[in-house]
Amino acid sequence: MCKIFNFETYKAQLRLQHYLHRHPRCYEEAMEHARKFWEAYEQVNRDYCPDDPVYSIINAGTALSTSADNLTFEAAAAGQGRILEIIIGGEATSSAVNRVSVQRAGTSITGNSAITPEKFNSRSPGAAGTYGKAGTQSLVGNPMLTLAFNAFGGFIDWKAAPGEEMYFVNSEVISIRSASGTSTVSSTGIFEEL
Repeated sequence: MCKIFNFETYKAQLRLQHYLHRHPRCYEEAMEHARKFWEAYEQVNRDYCPDDPVYSIINAGTALSTSADNLTFEAAAAGQGRILEIIIGGEATSSAVNRVSVQRAGTSITGNSAITPEKFNSRSPGAAGTYGKAGTQSLVGNPMLTLAFNAFGGFIDWKAAPGEEMYFVNSEVISIRSASGTSTVSSTGIFEEL
C-alpha cells in the first residue's frame, strides 16, 4: 500500500474525477476512457506507490450463467485488492434484460478457468491473486452490488467513487455472476492490488 498518505489522497481525488467524468454513450467508449484513465493512474502508482499495481481481467463474448461466474477475483493468502470499475456490454441480437450481482463467495474458488490479469503498466509485477471465470463456488451473504441492463446493445459502466471500492483480502473471493438472464456479454473488471 502507498506509504505516503498524500499520494493515497491524490489517488482518491483522481478516482473521484474518473467517477464524475461524463457518462460514456457505448461500451467501446467506456473501454477507451477506462484504458486512458487507468494507464495515467497507474503511472502515479509506478512513480510513488509501486506496491499498488492496477490490472484488468476480461471475459469477452460469453453467455452469462446463473450458476457460474462471469468474472472472479480472489486475493492472495496475505494480500488485498479492491475493485475499481466494472464494464459489461451486451451482445444480444434482440431485447433481453439481464441482472448481474457482485457477491462474496468465501475463500476458495471451485471450477475456475484462470484469466491472467493485464497490467496497465508493463513495469508492474504480475498479479498476486487468482482471477478467472466460470467459478461455481457457493455465494455467501447478499449481493454488494446488482447491475441491470438490456443486453441488446445496452451496457454498464460502474465506477467506484472513493470509499465505494469493493475490497477482497486474505484469500477472499468476489464473484460477478448473473442473477437473471443468460445473454452473451463482454465483461471487464479493473482492480488494484494493495
